[in-house]
Amino acid sequence: MNEIITERLSIQPTHKNCWSIFDRFDDQLIGKLFFRQQWFNILLKPQSLRLGVASEASYGLMKAINSPAYQAKTELPHAQEFLSKLGFIRINNHFKVSAEQLTHPDPYHCLNHQLGICTTDIKHPKHQTAAQLVDSDIDCFDRPTKLHPKAHQAWQQLKQAALTDDINLSLASAFRSMSYQATLISNKLEKGQQLNDVLCTNTAPGHSEHHTGCAIDITTEGFKPLEKEFDQSPAFKWLTGHAAQFGFSMSYPKDNSAGIIYEPWHWCYHHQQEVIN
Repeated sequence: MNEIITERLSIQPTHKNCWSIFDRFDDQLIGKLFFRQQWFNILLKPQSLRLGVASEASYGLMKAINSPAYQAKTELPHAQEFLSKLGFIRINNHFKVSAEQLTHPDPYHCLNHQLGICTTDIKHPKHQTAAQLVDSDIDCFDRPTKLHPKAHQAWQQLKQAALTDDINLSLASAFRSMSYQATLISNKLEKGQQLNDVLCTNTAPGHSEHHTGCAIDITTEGFKPLEKEFDQSPAFKWLTGHAAQFGFSMSYPKDNSAGIIYEPWHWCYHHQQEVIN
């Protein structure tokens, strides 16, 4: 079998009955899949299951193999939930799904539909959810954050370099899942804001750079987080002169082509990667 390509994954056969799962952002191995006589097993980094990598990889490979049915065993509640979302049903001591019953949960269309957003009308680029994340800083709101491993490393280097120049940088936000992005929008709609206005400050689920784990909102002492006044801070001046050295750029300057409000606090790390359409 040839390599299988999905929006964010590359599934490559390594030997008989075994496939390796790679993150297309940086070609890093994140798991393995095993199929034999309709039975399958999947081994992934723990967080990948929550990020939807397991569903995407399993669905893509099962469709490519095109077996009449698939079977699996597990006693783990989160793994049983994963199987259920793929269409598996319990039969005696195992789970089974036919090729016709196999489903692929699609949070992108589901969440946007719930919010009343027509995905064909969205002009902003689509950003894939990171296939891997690491713990990063506690942000200014006392919340734990996560970033893509390479973005986390670059952020630590950026922050330390700023500190040597007596500039204190901290996070106001980092990785966001599609469901979290949907909650932000839903909360604003419940407060009476119009959808078109909301989408000028919060992009639709699936279209936020924060999904990639490479976007960060930066704040500094003496300035309110997520406010335009950040561009008057010494931190902003330092970032405009030094952030590019660490792979960061400001995504939404004044009058940007994306139609997003001016966000001097929003910076994104761009490591060398394959562009995913």
